[in-house]
Amino acid sequence: MAAAAEETQITCKFVTRLPDKYRISPTPFAVPGKLTRYGLSEVINHLLDLDPVKPFDFLVDGELVRTSLEKLLIRKGISVESVLDIEYIPAVGPPSDEATGKHEDWVSAVDGSWAGAVATGCYDGSARLWSPGGALLCSLAGHDGAVTAVSLLPPPSIPGTGAAADGMSSASGCTVVGGGHDGTVRTWDVAMRGGSAKAGECRVFAGHTGAVTAVAASPGGAVFASASHDCTAKVWSRLGGATGELLKGAAGSSASESSKKGKSKRRKGEDGLGIEAGDSAVAIEGNTPGFLGEEVTLAGHTDAVSAVAWESAEILWTGSFDHTLKCWDAESAQLRQSFDTPKAVSAVAVKAGGGRVAWCGGGDRQVHMWDPRVGQTTGATTSFSSHTEMVVCVRWCPGSDHQLVSCAYDGTLKLWDNRGKLPLHTVKAHEKERAMGVDFHGPSRIVSGGTDGRLRIFAIEDCTA
Repeated sequence: MAAAAEETQITCKFVTRLPDKYRISPTPFAVPGKLTRYGLSEVINHLLDLDPVKPFDFLVDGELVRTSLEKLLIRKGISVESVLDIEYIPAVGPPSDEATGKHEDWVSAVDGSWAGAVATGCYDGSARLWSPGGALLCSLAGHDGAVTAVSLLPPPSIPGTGAAADGMSSASGCTVVGGGHDGTVRTWDVAMRGGSAKAGECRVFAGHTGAVTAVAASPGGAVFASASHDCTAKVWSRLGGATGELLKGAAGSSASESSKKGKSKRRKGEDGLGIEAGDSAVAIEGNTPGFLGEEVTLAGHTDAVSAVAWESAEILWTGSFDHTLKCWDAESAQLRQSFDTPKAVSAVAVKAGGGRVAWCGGGDRQVHMWDPRVGQTTGATTSFSSHTEMVVCVRWCPGSDHQLVSCAYDGTLKLWDNRGKLPLHTVKAHEKERAMGVDFHGPSRIVSGGTDGRLRIFAIEDCTA
């Protein structure tokens, strides 16, 4: 009887959406029930006569195969007499180390949303811009205290022309947005020529009364959002802000004092988030929305707002220590939806176009994901467990409905596919240190930063290239 069970045969029909050169006949045939994804990959490689071999992953009813076929059928209650449809897709190759950029202090945030460069925020009070190959392009000073959030804006285009409003092509420059413990958001226009970069004047967006915890560029980059310990999020026009003479003497000795406060508190608050509202905000005389470029204030949270993420150019999500996720109309500041979470939220990622929201927080070791169309997160959340310390950042892969990446205080990055519960790969990016931020740089690269003061850049292999 045992021998017979080991020889269970399952009739399968293999289908794929890959190009013709990777397609086989959809005619059903029998395979051993003991086969796992590795054995199934060998079958496909044999039928396609591939040289060199290509790794494949497999889906049954939209779920990644992570056991033997026989065990999968038993768990799903599918008869072994049925013809099983199995879709094969490219397996995601393990990330490989490409480059490292060194900082003098903790790297608190990274952004890889623009193809031409990678931005980092550092506890030494500066933002930095790096080439895709990991070469330092420029350091951007201005913040009084740690830079805890960064984002990248492409050059704004002139409507109807496709030309950049500042005279740069989309391939030759960007705007770096930084948020910090001093309570301000600052931007720098950076012109890039060849392997060099030149930063323009720093613009300051003041209005928050607490440390800035997150910044995010809207799709298209016309506006950006910021989150703060003052319990609000704000949406700003990139053309706003104050520069040069408008700022001279405005902060006076208070800026110097706030700098001392911000730096002295970094080692006390291990996660860098222990700044009370108003501790180190820079006050500027004549602070009015028109003067400083403040567009919209999103008020409704009852505790620190820790995360902002754009669903579209009009819809913005915020996450807070008050155990809620909120969805806003970014232009009118109207609250569209509010959802309770079981724990404080520290980071949020939204799939472009909506339909999936991923978040982490509350000091746990999980990444949580749910579909807001279903309703409240309670009972509708899928959680992914593998990290061994607190998860602090999560990001969606651009152009993907399924892949996301997370980082945690265990020093690792984990690449996930939401059709399975186990990580696709684990990267020991910041060993014996904490990973503080992670992002995709296009669909085939991952960038991260940590308390080891390093920017790490990893390539993800395209297994069907």
